[in-house]
Amino acid sequence: MSEQQLQRIQFVTTYYDWVQGLRFVPLGVVYLGFAAWMALPTPEGVDAKKHLAMGILVMLGASVLALGCYALLGPYYRRRFGEVRRSVTTNRRMNRALGVSVVAGLAVGVLTVVLHKSMLANPAEPPVVWILSVSAVGLAWYWKWSGGVAGHYLGVAGGFVAMAVLHAMDANPVYALLRALPFTSDAWAAGVTLSGMWGLAVVVMGVMDHRLLVRTLGHEPEPETEEVPG
Repeated sequence: MSEQQLQRIQFVTTYYDWVQGLRFVPLGVVYLGFAAWMALPTPEGVDAKKHLAMGILVMLGASVLALGCYALLGPYYRRRFGEVRRSVTTNRRMNRALGVSVVAGLAVGVLTVVLHKSMLANPAEPPVVWILSVSAVGLAWYWKWSGGVAGHYLGVAGGFVAMAVLHAMDANPVYALLRALPFTSDAWAAGVTLSGMWGLAVVVMGVMDHRLLVRTLGHEPEPETEEVPG
C-alpha cells in the first residue's frame, strides 16, 4: 500500500462524518434553487420586499427539508461503510472546527439576508469580489487544515478565485447570462452569483467527497492467499 493510499485512508477515517458527501448535496441544491429564483424578474404588481421575504422563507423551509435528507442518508452510509470511532483528541479538534463552521455558516446566512435587503434599499452592489475571495481562502485553509489530501477543495477554491477575477474585470459570466436570456433579470445578479457559486461548490464537493469515500472504503477486502508449499 502506497503512502498516498495511507494518507487517504487516514483522512477519510478522521473526517468520516464530513466526507459523507451525498448528505450535503440537497443543501447545495437549495442554494442553487434560491439563485434561480433571484434570477427571475419580480412579477408586475408584486412588492419587491414581500417577494424577497417570500423567497427567503421558501429557502429556509427548503433548508429544513435538506437537513431531513441529511438525516435520512445517514443509515445508507452506516450500512455501506460502517461506523468509525475517533479518539478523544480528534473529537475535540473536530468539534472546534465544527463550531467555527457553524458560526461562519450563521454569519453567511445573516450576511446573505442583509445583502438582499440592502440591494432593495440601496442600488450599490455588495462586495462580490471580497466575499468570493474570502470563500476561496476559507476552502484553501480547510484543505490545508485537514491534511491536504482532498485536492478537489483546492479546485473549488480556484473556481471562486476565477469568478472573483472575472467579476473584478467586469466579465462576470453570470451577469452576461442573465442579460442575454429573455426570461431572467440582472436586478439581483450579485446575489445570484454568490448563492449560485456556493450552491455549485457544495454540490461538487459533496459528490467528490462521496467519490473519495467510495474509492477508499467502498471496496470489498481482498481475500488473503496462502502460499502452497511446493
